[in-house]
Amino acid sequence: MEKYSQKSFRYMFGMNSIFLGNNYLWISFESLFLPYLMEIILPVNLQSIYLGIIAFVGIIFGITFNLLSGIVTDNLESKVGRRRPMILLGSIITVISLMIFITFKLSLFLVILVYILIEIGSNIAYGSYFPLIRDIIPEYQRGTSSGISGFYTLMGTAAGFGISGLLLSINQLMPAIIIIMVTIAISTVTTVITVRREDIRTNADRFMKHFSKIFRRINDIKQFKWMSISNFFIILGSMGLTFFEFYYFRYVLNLRNSAIYVAIAGLVILSVSALSTVFIGILSDRVGREIFLLILPLIGGISIFMIAYINNFYMFLILGSLIGISFGNYLSLSNSFISHIVPGGYPGKFMALFSTSTGIGSALSPLIYGLILFFIKGQSKIAYDRLFEISSIFYFIGFILIFFKVVNVKKIFEKQI
Repeated sequence: MEKYSQKSFRYMFGMNSIFLGNNYLWISFESLFLPYLMEIILPVNLQSIYLGIIAFVGIIFGITFNLLSGIVTDNLESKVGRRRPMILLGSIITVISLMIFITFKLSLFLVILVYILIEIGSNIAYGSYFPLIRDIIPEYQRGTSSGISGFYTLMGTAAGFGISGLLLSINQLMPAIIIIMVTIAISTVTTVITVRREDIRTNADRFMKHFSKIFRRINDIKQFKWMSISNFFIILGSMGLTFFEFYYFRYVLNLRNSAIYVAIAGLVILSVSALSTVFIGILSDRVGREIFLLILPLIGGISIFMIAYINNFYMFLILGSLIGISFGNYLSLSNSFISHIVPGGYPGKFMALFSTSTGIGSALSPLIYGLILFFIKGQSKIAYDRLFEISSIFYFIGFILIFFKVVNVKKIFEKQI
């Protein structure tokens, strides 16, 4: 295939399949496995703070390797392609890490080690994959591609909530992990096979050899700089919430078997969200990504703020569905938007920098929320109310920055009229 030739839906579904396995893995560990294991290993007053610290350490390792993989694959010479060897390497590390987890006796050290390793492996794969959007997909199809990746993201997340939650509710941790391993293997191989003919080096990629020069270019691409900062706050407001949903159901909503309720909530919320991703992705190619980047964080922030004032599982499902729609589509569209504004020749480095803003926000978010719960009356409703209020503030900061610094609001409204 010729570079930037129009891609079929079948091609884009195959290329984006890696999102299914990795998001299945991440949500299973963040929302279910880590809280469940902390509950087994630690007393109740230490669960939140240890969970936040472990998440922070693991994600920091993930950020580092995500950044490095984008840099390395921009300059990699290989008979089997540029990005594919690192995608495969990252997925292999992840699968081996999960094998270690089900082989050795459970301990706090083992949980920390495995979580760090899966963050390293999955981020090597992700950091190597993201530049392919800029390498392969034509600009006029990147919104559609982002919609498909968002669909896979939400389906993987729904599978994590549903399958892992169901198995964990009956104390079947090992089968849950084995299913994740198989899913990662299949989704990675599908992506690698799909892009095998287009994962090649181009002369343009040699335009910039030294990563340090990119920082001088960032000031010339102000949309990139401010979008990265906005993204940091939106991620800060959202990613930590999934780590503590297990405890919120148990200690605030008084739902005894919290794992099964996490599964139910995940399936309902993400099924609704998934239906919106492809539609919004395609629509964004027609009306523009900017209008969605503007309104989605606002919807998410308002919905999270309202959760602080409810005490009902069914209302949580409604507000959670709005959060899922807004955040899932924001994630996919922000990647599409960044791929559009970064310069050609070295997208891996810019995409890695943007992923770093996501990674730092993802690392700090559970740490901040763990500290909030630890210092404000532990696992109480008051503590979770403050947690949701602070989360919504981060969302609103991201919205304000996008409004004033990233998008041209006047042009958005003129285009719609």
